[in-house]
Amino acid sequence: MHSDRHQLTRIIFAGLNHIDEWRLGNPLLAASKGYPRKFAAEMLDDFGMVFVDVVLDHRTGRPVCHEVNGPNGVGSDALTGESSLRADNEARQAVCRATELGLVSSVGRVKSPVVTIHAHQHWKAFRTGCEFYARVADFADCLARYMPGNDMCLRGATESLGSEHISVVAGDVPAVAAKLEVNTSSRRLEYDGRPVVFIGNPNLLPELVRIGKLSGGPRLAESVDLRVFHAWRLLRVIHDKALQQQLLPGTGIDPLRCFEAYTPEEALTRTRESLAHGPIVLKPNGTSGGTGVHVVVPEMTDDDIASRLKAVVADCVAKYGPNAEATVLPWRGFEFVRSTGYPLSDGEHLWDLRIAVLFEPGMAHVFPVSMRITPKPFDPRTFHLDRDQWVSNVSGRNGSLLLSGLDDEALQIVGWTSGKLEQAFQAAVGWTMKAWDEVLPI
Repeated sequence: MHSDRHQLTRIIFAGLNHIDEWRLGNPLLAASKGYPRKFAAEMLDDFGMVFVDVVLDHRTGRPVCHEVNGPNGVGSDALTGESSLRADNEARQAVCRATELGLVSSVGRVKSPVVTIHAHQHWKAFRTGCEFYARVADFADCLARYMPGNDMCLRGATESLGSEHISVVAGDVPAVAAKLEVNTSSRRLEYDGRPVVFIGNPNLLPELVRIGKLSGGPRLAESVDLRVFHAWRLLRVIHDKALQQQLLPGTGIDPLRCFEAYTPEEALTRTRESLAHGPIVLKPNGTSGGTGVHVVVPEMTDDDIASRLKAVVADCVAKYGPNAEATVLPWRGFEFVRSTGYPLSDGEHLWDLRIAVLFEPGMAHVFPVSMRITPKPFDPRTFHLDRDQWVSNVSGRNGSLLLSGLDDEALQIVGWTSGKLEQAFQAAVGWTMKAWDEVLPI
């Protein structure tokens, strides 16, 4: 249904079991439905992107947001089969930052070589190559149009930089972070000694803390200028899932009950208290891809819960290394929301719908991405023992378990009406504006 010059690259990554949401794209259908929708967003004065993951509560049918993901999230391909709109948004931010930082001459030439950074998941967890590498190439093309007359080169993070004016560097988070440093006098990030004018992945921030190049905590903003990050004012809330819920009132989506805890004893106590209202989803701080997410239920003993709390940390250490404990706390707990059911031959499956909000000064572009369906049907007696029964960022990514957000039949089956979709779109924009306005930079 669409033409894509990156199709061979995407097919190769799909063959390696990467997420191929680009196959869901249908530009003609998207245009006929008026997607992406444009919303005035006067509070947004910069560039960025968030992905708002919503479900319909099986008890009430009301939209519930169980998580918001930042520019590290995947799904911008699912609307039209490519991500040129997102790549253009990123490139415009890079131009703005380079200009603001005084790195561009009056005739549009960079005064000294600069770098843009595009980091993906650790290789052992990386499954978004179908979208990631195509988008980086599109970004480079957009940037070349906006900054003509500057030599540009795409570089892998394991390569040395050359004589080019602009280096567009792509690689996994550890490889990129290894060459990033903070210039202590300017507080700006540099890559191999060159100023950075754009960073697409907020997960580089906790990685820099883990490897000791940044100190964590509330004084982080005083040690580094974060404006080169995409959606930079939202970095704190992207990693703080509890704060996300606290910002939902007034948007049209009710918040989930949640808690934070910094010690094992406090975490056990708060979890047990919260279980009085039903199952709880435990999440770590500063991770991605569903790492360290566990579910506990009221029937579990204190020893069982303590084991799950340890597993939250152990999962993060397994992915990020022993230094992961520098960023994993606090533990956070959220009420578990069971979605309406999506019927398959083996029973009712849980699902969620991802909504993208791509924003620029004064405007937000909103569109549904995809419905992720769990691999196994939901069983209230055993779901806490089987991750395939509930939704996390690694759920529903294969074949028929990933449906288009343009699929009217699938949306109607689980209870989405045009009115509820409109409510969810407006809530996603409202949340983004509220977060941008109310959350101070880290």
